[in-house]
Amino acid sequence: MYTRASHGQGAHSPWAPPPSPGKPSVAAMQSSEVEENAAPPRMYFIPFPTPGHALPMSDLARLFASRGADATLVLTRANAARLGGPVARAAAAGLRIRVHALALPAEAAGLTGGHESADDLPSRELAGPFTVAVDLLAPLFADLLRRHPADAVVFDGVLPWAATAAPELRIPRYAFTGTGCFALSVQRALLLHAPQDGVASATEPFLVPGLPDAVRLTKSRLAEATLPGAHSREFLNRLFDGERATAGWVVNSFADLEQRYIEHYEKDTGKPVFAVGPVCLVNGDGDDVLERGRGGEACAATDAARVLTWLDTKPARSVVYVCFGSLTRFPREQVAELGMGLAGSGVNFVWVVGDKNASASLLPGIEAAVPAGRGLVITGWAPQVAVLRHAAVGAFVTHCGWGAVTEAAAAGVPVLAWPVFAEQFYNEALVVGLAGTGAGVGAERGYVWGGEESGGVVVSGEKVAERVRATLADKGLRQRAEEVGERARRAVETGGSSYGAVGALMDDVLRRRRRREIAAAEEPGDVVKA
Repeated sequence: MYTRASHGQGAHSPWAPPPSPGKPSVAAMQSSEVEENAAPPRMYFIPFPTPGHALPMSDLARLFASRGADATLVLTRANAARLGGPVARAAAAGLRIRVHALALPAEAAGLTGGHESADDLPSRELAGPFTVAVDLLAPLFADLLRRHPADAVVFDGVLPWAATAAPELRIPRYAFTGTGCFALSVQRALLLHAPQDGVASATEPFLVPGLPDAVRLTKSRLAEATLPGAHSREFLNRLFDGERATAGWVVNSFADLEQRYIEHYEKDTGKPVFAVGPVCLVNGDGDDVLERGRGGEACAATDAARVLTWLDTKPARSVVYVCFGSLTRFPREQVAELGMGLAGSGVNFVWVVGDKNASASLLPGIEAAVPAGRGLVITGWAPQVAVLRHAAVGAFVTHCGWGAVTEAAAAGVPVLAWPVFAEQFYNEALVVGLAGTGAGVGAERGYVWGGEESGGVVVSGEKVAERVRATLADKGLRQRAEEVGERARRAVETGGSSYGAVGALMDDVLRRRRRREIAAAEEPGDVVKA
């Protein structure tokens, strides 16, 4: 395998000099390192159980452990098996890190089948019971905190109960947002000002007020248009629940990607932002990146070798990588159009199709239409970060989930944006409209989550072929993406903005711990646990 040498990829995790030119956030400027003689901060990290949330949280826990924190990653049992490998290797290397597995209360929620991750649900109808089961983890997590108190909890922003569990312990909570500050700022403005209510149709553009840039959207491209029914507003309002409880925001982003929105979100919420990403860069080029998200499965190394060996046979920047994350399930008609578009594009491609996608039966016919050696179709899993780092990959067709956006940025790969639901259209607006590191495939609407089969075709095969060819051929787009990739790597190196933000958060945790200790000493009748 050869890597993207011009992007500075090495066989190690790039957390060493030189410094980043990016301006740090207010949080990052408050401090740079943990007090030298202080006991390491004890920190819990708890994600929502689905790969798009659990993978970056796992990276985050290892990142903080690499900087001296005592880190505990709290997962359901099945996710502990899936994500535990890199944590075990980090612990074996001497880091203070471990996984604590909780049993998902599935039976109490009416959830059958042993499903412990959202991507594993065979039917969208099980999403309701699954969410109830996840919320039933709250007393288990509170009990864990009482038995083994910590100095801080970094909780998934869609788990507000993790922000309030065991409140008597006075443990500071930091919300891991799961997306970037641009999307957070857009969503907050939409919820507060509702400009979408003033347009006559789903396709009429409107200006999102109060942002540093003129951002225009349509109702068809809003998160609430793709999340079903009344549950959408409830889901989105969890942002405000977390805002009231959090001591600060931990964001998988970096200054050179969205500095103005980091500052804007700090000002808008009155809480510090710790932009510590891209967290995927904590993975070197060894087993951690090759098995990321597939730990515990004997076939992971074999599957990774298959795709990387195939990429080794292709010229530099000649392959488009196609993956829509773990939760996207296109209707059959759209899968067929996508497949025929790739087949007709004339370019090399790797296409990852989720193994829960009912349209997988179409793949043999699509593969038959592709000349031998030009396309590789994978059903299930691929080592995405390793694939994006490979020098043969020249573009990434993605749903614009935030994890995928930051992984592309870290690898310096241009994005062909195809948003599907939730905040993904906002991420597209950042990548295409502001960062200039991507192009849009032409999706004017998404799919209602759980109702994809009735959503029809959003992007035709002809459009897919046209946009794939244009993106691979766009040298200016490639140059901008490579420049952002270099800045991403400098951000996480010693002296970089993200490196400083990690130290600032750890210092904040230790300052709060010290204040609690002083308060406990001054008021012996008031038990304050840390």
